[in-house]
Amino acid sequence: MPVAGRKEVIDMALYTIIRVYEVPAETKQQATDRMLEAIVLHVEKDFHVKDIIREPGAKPGQGKPVSLVPPAGWLTLMIRQLTGK
Repeated sequence: MPVAGRKEVIDMALYTIIRVYEVPAETKQQATDRMLEAIVLHVEKDFHVKDIIREPGAKPGQGKPVSLVPPAGWLTLMIRQLTGK
């Protein structure tokens, strides 16, 4: 019998999502510093190469590429329709 006010815990699968960045640098320290600076300035997309998702229980290297781009907003869709692009 469930107790009032309590929520039931539902087990869910855990997927692994990996973002891959390539940062030009002479050393690991310099690459780390550049990446941290890019994150602070919100320009990390300049170094972004790809995203990978791995199924629960899958081994490393078994991931599949995935696009993590948000869908276009209503204004963008309307402009595309009006301009025919």
